[in-house]
Amino acid sequence: MAINTRAVKAVKSTTVKGAAGLGNIDVLAAGKVTIMPPSIHPDTGKPYEVVGKPLLDVDFAELPEITEHQIKLMKVTLGSEYAITLVSGEATHDAGVALVAVLVRAGATDEEITEIFVGLLPEDYRGNSLDELPGWIASARAKGFDDASDEDAPTLTHALVSLAVNSGIELFNDGDGNAFATFPHTGSAVAYRVKSDAFKQWLRHQAYVVMGKAVNSTPLMEAVATLETKALFDGAVHPVFARVAGDGKNVIIDIGAANGRVVEIDNAGWSVEAGSPLKFVRGAGFDALPIPEKGGSLVKLKDFLGLDEQNFRLLVAFLINALKPNGPYFILLVEGEQGSGKSVFCEIVKRIIDPNKAMRLRLPDKPQDLMIQAKEYRLLSFDNASGMKAEMSDALCTLATGGGIAVRKLYSDGELHVMSYTRPFIINGISGYANRPDLMERAIPIRLTPMAEGGRKTEAELLGEFDALLPGILGALYDAIAKALENFDTVEPPRHLRMADAAKWVKAAEPALELEGDSLIDAIGKAQDDFVIEKVNEDPLVAMLRLVCRSGPFEGYAIELFSEFKTYREMIPEHALPKTASHLSNQLKRMRPAMAKVGVHVEYLGKDRKGMKIRVSHDGGYLQAF
Repeated sequence: MAINTRAVKAVKSTTVKGAAGLGNIDVLAAGKVTIMPPSIHPDTGKPYEVVGKPLLDVDFAELPEITEHQIKLMKVTLGSEYAITLVSGEATHDAGVALVAVLVRAGATDEEITEIFVGLLPEDYRGNSLDELPGWIASARAKGFDDASDEDAPTLTHALVSLAVNSGIELFNDGDGNAFATFPHTGSAVAYRVKSDAFKQWLRHQAYVVMGKAVNSTPLMEAVATLETKALFDGAVHPVFARVAGDGKNVIIDIGAANGRVVEIDNAGWSVEAGSPLKFVRGAGFDALPIPEKGGSLVKLKDFLGLDEQNFRLLVAFLINALKPNGPYFILLVEGEQGSGKSVFCEIVKRIIDPNKAMRLRLPDKPQDLMIQAKEYRLLSFDNASGMKAEMSDALCTLATGGGIAVRKLYSDGELHVMSYTRPFIINGISGYANRPDLMERAIPIRLTPMAEGGRKTEAELLGEFDALLPGILGALYDAIAKALENFDTVEPPRHLRMADAAKWVKAAEPALELEGDSLIDAIGKAQDDFVIEKVNEDPLVAMLRLVCRSGPFEGYAIELFSEFKTYREMIPEHALPKTASHLSNQLKRMRPAMAKVGVHVEYLGKDRKGMKIRVSHDGGYLQAF
């Protein structure tokens, strides 16, 4: 669309860039170019349209006048994210206050501000922003936004702070020393860390819109530090969540919408809401979920992935548990031969719960690195694991059931920093990466079979098909969560599983699935037993104990049992066995419950001057040690 104007004083050619969704305006000065419809716009590929009379039929004195001042106001208005909110006609108060401050700073008169607001608000707008507008303008002028040229004007740092505070943001903290802010255009549910790059970019953009120039790092960092202090010491305290929040009455899911919309689930069902009083932070690489759809089915997920009934039930159990607002959480352990599609399978699971640009992570070496990743992601997915140290296995158990680690903030001092998160997560690998009983008893294990060579699809093809199914899958999953909320207080927890709290949530959701035959809890129990038995039978210590007990139970002390091992060293790789009697004693204690499932029993007989005496038996006999 081309609009011809005249200028009393020559203006420069420029582009008025609109905020997302508003589009740009090209101001083309006289002598540079004249647009004569139906010329084609080079970017959109669409022809220009005439508004009013064609240029050749117009008296130049009748053309509307445009000035540099008006172009500046267009830049300030259309380049502001608050204009988008006003155009929508919803939640206009905070955005209106912020836009008034920006326009006053740009030198707009009261009449110009009123005309701009009338032009932005929809024709059927029924709110009271226009009635409140004079008060907003008076408040902005009283705060000195129109006095930037005075010698006593505030410093640039102070101006940035004032700009942020008066733009409609909410500053608060999480009660744990972290400062956050919400923006008007994303609603009160989406929080940004004040020290994050996203917040700094927002503040830099606001300064550019109002002042017409970029600010350098020094005043920007000073302003951020001041705003952080205000959030920590003057702001309210709100807990902050990653993707999923709630309590025993509801579950709120941040779907990643630009306007802060969320999915709210209660015992009556789910709905998409404009916002939430709860605060969500979006970590690095955060991606959006699609709007869920009613009437979907989780069976489509089974068919799409080609799962048998057992693995399908295990997957559904994990998905339901992963949307529990609070832990503990089952760990999804995915094994399979090369070519079984483990990585794609895990990526699809993550796309259902917590899509992110970092779909596949490497299992970290240090517990503190694990907790840093847990800070950013709701669901962690570790790809291609090949081994795991005991320290990391313990840290993963802590992550699943709740707890934290304490590390020094700086090497130069002794102050501790505690990182505590509870998260669901996935690990995949070929085999053998998880072999400690405490990790296995917290797991939902799935073993995938190799794909048929002739029917393989590319990842792009698979993910494209899945994206079409995802809205319905989400709707069906959220139906199950609604049923869990309805039944949770009355259902009896499955006490035969170690993760009884997690299993109770799964059991409460199960009626929504209308399954026949074994329950989800039965599937978890069977899978865990089979997994533990297989892994324990493969353990070199179990093989050694069976050798020692071939002729009957062993009874004695740990040091004596360790000496017995020397007889069979040539039959079991030495590097796979405990290095000392003390290591052997600790390993027996840790593996005792799991070894009982394969017929190797450890019984403690009491302590005397030599230490703890034990009996070790195998297949119903008794083996005694320690």
